[in-house]
Amino acid sequence: MTYALLSISGHDRPGIVRDVAEAMLHLSANIEDSSMTALRGRFTMMLIVRLPEGSGLVELKAALAELEQRTGLTIQSQALSADEVERETLEPDCIVTVHGADRLGIVYEVSNMLAERGVSIVDVSTQVRGEGEARTYIMVLEVFAAGDIEGVRRALAEVSERLGVDVEVHHLDEAVL
Repeated sequence: MTYALLSISGHDRPGIVRDVAEAMLHLSANIEDSSMTALRGRFTMMLIVRLPEGSGLVELKAALAELEQRTGLTIQSQALSADEVERETLEPDCIVTVHGADRLGIVYEVSNMLAERGVSIVDVSTQVRGEGEARTYIMVLEVFAAGDIEGVRRALAEVSERLGVDVEVHHLDEAVL
């Protein structure tokens, strides 16, 4: 079996997911993993697809070129190695939320502290709300802390104090939304 990682982006509009799914259906490619989002009028998605027996990257690239031409999307593809295909996705065990006045360095300080503790970020989403002095920065991270949630809380409390932002760490099973 051949697996590929697709990175797709373009101007957001209704029907992008349908268009990509249709192209994969015509190739008999199975969409196994995906992540999609829209930011400020731009859409991006990453897919891991499994190509059918006897089909390879040549057929995939031809279908993607046609899809790009027809839709105006930008698509990159790359084959996955056997090791990458067999690698299990880390399942997050906690959620970190950051909330406070917008300023430079928030993402760096939080991600640096997590990296120093050996914590893997599985997913991150950020957003700035408000205008002028009222700009508020919000970040939500799903992380794999290998059960050391209290250690993560303590480490991020230092970051919270240093940056003047609120940082909360919740076990994934807790209601946080």
